[in-house]
Amino acid sequence: MGATPYLFPNEARLGRDNVVLNARSRRHRVDNFAGPLSIKTVLTGEVGWVVGGRELRVNQSSFLVLSEGERYSMNIDEVKSVETCCVFFRPGYVERVAQDLTSPMERSLEDFAAQAPVLPYLSALHLDRPLVERVQRLALRCKGLLTPSSFEEEFLTLALELLGFYERVRAESARLPAVREATRQELFRRLLIGREYMHSQTAGPLSLEMIAREACLSPFHFHRGFKQAFEQTPHQYLTALRLERARSMIAVGTPVLEACVEVGFSSPSAFSRLFKSHFGEIPSAVRRKFARSGKTGDES
Repeated sequence: MGATPYLFPNEARLGRDNVVLNARSRRHRVDNFAGPLSIKTVLTGEVGWVVGGRELRVNQSSFLVLSEGERYSMNIDEVKSVETCCVFFRPGYVERVAQDLTSPMERSLEDFAAQAPVLPYLSALHLDRPLVERVQRLALRCKGLLTPSSFEEEFLTLALELLGFYERVRAESARLPAVREATRQELFRRLLIGREYMHSQTAGPLSLEMIAREACLSPFHFHRGFKQAFEQTPHQYLTALRLERARSMIAVGTPVLEACVEVGFSSPSAFSRLFKSHFGEIPSAVRRKFARSGKTGDES
């Protein structure tokens, strides 16, 4: 990424090993790359990965899962450096863990090469702070070479958490009423497209009609399906998304008012009330934690 990326383990190879790729720079470009199953996270700033013609924006509170062989591009060209951490699983690793979770040990011993299950819906942009923080902690530990001996255990734990998250995603899709399974799958796919569109539009005005149009659904059917699957309205999800982004910005030194405006809130008092209701603390408390940490914002 302009600057030399940090790869752990040092001699690991994408497509053969479990790998952590951590990099920080202002400029970096990837064109139409097809890699292994991976989790994309951002430690500072915001980065867009282009997948299937759609730009999926990832910040400090979201993550993107891309399936093995799924092609993507990215083009970072920023005034301030951004830092990414991407976890790449070796082929079949997560699927094998999923297979072991649902099979007795005796079967594993008898048929090590059994067919691994597929994981539909996982390849998408998601909002889940705990899983993001696990990837970020793994990046810091690998960067400092603090726990090289437990590296494979870290990947096993991460695979288990990813599979646990997948079960939540599968439960979301199952909430959609449909006579045919193919209809349910297509509806859920369109809801995910609409949800991902919200991630890319947190700074400006965004209407239900605009989101539904992106998902190729009517506003009524998008709203109803979204609430059934995710157990919250599109507006509630967007508000949580904007608050998460604001918290991430404030946590790395952005002034509270600037973060408030950046994520689309026009009233600082309303922003503060919603922030406290969502996180249990006011924005200035997060800002004070940053000040006490002694960091200086962008350190590039």
